[in-house]
Amino acid sequence: MQYFSKSPKEWEEYDEKKRKTKEKKYGTRKKITKWTSYIIILLSIATLFFIFFGPRFSRFDLPYNVVIKGINLNLQAEEEYHYPDIVDVKITMQNTNNTSANITLENFSFLILNTDTSEIVYSFVFTESINTVVQSYQTILVFDLLREKELKGLKNGNYEIRSSFILNNENINLRKSFKYNQDLVLNIYPKEMFFLSNEFPVFDILVSNRTDSLISKELNGSYTVKTRNDEVFTSEFSFGTLSLNSLESFAYTITINSLFSPNIYSILFEFDSLDKNYLLTLPVFERIDESGENLSLIVYSISSSDRGGPLYFEAHLKNDKRTPRGILISSMNFKLFFENNLIFNYENTDNFRVYLSELGTTKIFNINDIRNIVLDIAGNYEAQFSVKIGNKIFSQSKKIQVY
Repeated sequence: MQYFSKSPKEWEEYDEKKRKTKEKKYGTRKKITKWTSYIIILLSIATLFFIFFGPRFSRFDLPYNVVIKGINLNLQAEEEYHYPDIVDVKITMQNTNNTSANITLENFSFLILNTDTSEIVYSFVFTESINTVVQSYQTILVFDLLREKELKGLKNGNYEIRSSFILNNENINLRKSFKYNQDLVLNIYPKEMFFLSNEFPVFDILVSNRTDSLISKELNGSYTVKTRNDEVFTSEFSFGTLSLNSLESFAYTITINSLFSPNIYSILFEFDSLDKNYLLTLPVFERIDESGENLSLIVYSISSSDRGGPLYFEAHLKNDKRTPRGILISSMNFKLFFENNLIFNYENTDNFRVYLSELGTTKIFNINDIRNIVLDIAGNYEAQFSVKIGNKIFSQSKKIQVY
């Protein structure tokens, strides 16, 4: 007999193969479901453990941040200082509980140690007992080094801050390391955020003597322009002997004597005489994008503040395209109102370029770069920001409540 599809035997073999494939498929799915259930159960148990027992074991595994029964103790300091920076150290206490807390603090000690030489550069001891009440979610200052001593001009090296005291019969030990640098500091800035293919890229080099003595050195090296895969240009430079007194600075300019086709390059500066290297992005475009299309303005600001707090306001430009862009901003304006009355106005009509990576964001404004504004009167404030790109104006505003 002739079969136009499959014979009974072939159908039997087909069904058997299909059954095994199904068992394998659903067997794997069952295993996944089984292990997922186990993971969910373990996570649930862990959650319940921390809910009921967390306060008893609530210590962050950080030497400078400890939590005891909902009381958070934090030693605050920078990780790096440069001569002649003042070493600013604070110890704060925050009550993270829903109720107020009675606090007894005893035998407070504080010291800063040079770990390279074992020399104690500062110490403070207060043996008397202090009793206070800290309200729910309140933060109080336990110690402020700036109120006790202006510590600056330390020797180049590594240091450790140590503080110990007794808090409600619990021994507390806080530690944090920092480095104090006395060195020649270099900063390199491109003249523009991006360049055009018919322009020679230009970079400014600012050299600062951040030490307590005279520095005299040769300033020379090389720079290399690269794409992701290839070197496209390299050259050497020499500025001769650099001689700077303590805290003195000097600026140099480097012009890259080559034109580059449109691309996103990197440029590596190697200062051989100083043993320092710097890598920067070098975007090159054929023309400036003045369309104003596919851009978003994003602003960041506080929504409320205590009276006397600083104003925080930043504006960022976002590229909504999947290709890098070179944008020209023709003007920007920032206004601050208090109870609908204009109290501060800033306007910049100078053209400046902004480089935006693909789907990237670039900061274009920070009020603290213009002026430090203190919100010293309780009431309603409104910050308005606008920027013009091509024929388009982008604007955003934020309301701020000061108590």
